[in-house]
Parts: sequence; C-alpha cells; structure tokens
Amino acid sequence: MKIYRARYGGVCFGVKRAIKMALEAAEKWKRVYSLGPLIHNRLAVEDLQKKGIITVSHINEIKNKKVIIRSHGVHPDILKKLQNNGFEIVDATCPRVRRAQRYVEMLIKEGYYVVIIGEKDHPEVKGLLGYGGDNAEIYSEHVAIKKRKIGVVPQTTLDLGHLNEVVSNLMSNVLEMKIYNTICRATNSRTKEAVRIAKKADAMIIIGGKNSANTTRLYQMCKKYKPSHHVESVKDINLNWFKNIKSVGVTAGASTPKEQVEEV
Repeated sequence: MKIYRARYGGVCFGVKRAIKMALEAAEKWKRVYSLGPLIHNRLAVEDLQKKGIITVSHINEIKNKKVIIRSHGVHPDILKKLQNNGFEIVDATCPRVRRAQRYVEMLIKEGYYVVIIGEKDHPEVKGLLGYGGDNAEIYSEHVAIKKRKIGVVPQTTLDLGHLNEVVSNLMSNVLEMKIYNTICRATNSRTKEAVRIAKKADAMIIIGGKNSANTTRLYQMCKKYKPSHHVESVKDINLNWFKNIKSVGVTAGASTPKEQVEEV
C-alpha cells in the first residue's frame, strides 16, 4: 500500500514551546499545574502527568502555587487573580495567540466593536473574549450584529475559508470593518496539504485527540473528498478500513506529538 504522509502534520510551534516550558518547570519544581490540558491530546496529557505536569480545571486545585499558562492563553481576569495571589507563573501562551489578544485590545481602544470568530467553548476564544470585555462578542450566524464599526479577530487555528465566509456575511451590515488575520500560517499549510493528499489518496487517517479542534477540522475537511478516519492512536485503527485500498494519506493535528504519528 502506498502511504502519503503529510509534511506539515503534527505538533505545532506553540504547543511544542509550551511542552518544553512545562517540562523545564516540572524539572525545577518537581510538579507544576496546568489550567486545563496543556495539549488537546489525551495520551500526551497522561504522559506529561507522569513527568509532574498536572492538569487542573480551577485555581483552587493548585497545591504549590506553581502554574503554567497553556499555549491557548487565558482570560485576563484569571491571570490577574494568579498574580494577585502570589502564584509563580510560567506563561506559555503561544506568541501568535498573544498577538491576537493585543489586536483585540488595540481595536477596543480605537473604538471598534470586536467580533471574534471561532469556537465559543475553545479556551483561546474565551481568552480573546476576556480582552474585549463588554465591547466584544463571539460570532454566531444566528445572531445579527448591528454595529457600524467592527473589528474582526479570528481564532488562530480557524480555517481561512470560514473567515472569508464570515467577513462576507458581516460586510452587508457595517459601515467600517477592520480585520486582523491572526490565523497561524501553519494552520493554512496543514489544511491545504491535507486536502491535496485527500484528493489523490484512496482514504485518509487523521491522528489527534478527539478534543482537538484543529484535528477535528482536518478530519471534516478530508472526509469531503475521501473516506476518512480520526484516530487517537494505533489502537483505534481497523484493518477493514483498508480493504481494496491502494493508497492512504496520513496527517495529524497541531496537538499530535511526533511519536504518535510514527506509531501509526
């Protein structure tokens, strides 16, 4: 069987950086706490916990006042609370996410009402909304935004096609629009390559956590073209998928370590 392996698939710069910073912190302090999973990959989180990186959902669960801010960033109120209560903070917010946060703040200061495009329950989007306060909202196709002057900031892992579609929808209701395209280049490269491979392969395997937004989007994109399967590890693979299949494409989300890709 011929295998087409994506060049751009796998863990991204921001996640790789966060893992490195977390491992260094765990080595220094023996244990460090992450507000929410450091990486949207169940198997990777389990491995990191063995190395002293503990996932918690609330500040009150942190036992030694050593905390890491994951690559998605955090709501500014949470950051202030950590600072005011004497926590030692390792801020691993992805530089690209931090840039998006700054753009939200800039737009607010310039008098724009900010529209954030992304998944409302994603930690990055929640953080961006926090920087916008009462002058921002998350885009929903079910809610009409009646503002004359709006600024647009997308989630860094958003599909570019979706951004273009939303901007087109917003355009008819506004007098002035300022757009910051904060979508990470790696996201665009990963998406384009996955589609290119899906068009020529007989089937696709997309590797990554089931709670990973960008991995799920890759899967949804690929299945438009060929039979596709979203797996977390080699254990999820069913050999019956490959009956009468002569070629398969393999890609992975931004939260998928190289080891998991190699195993598959």
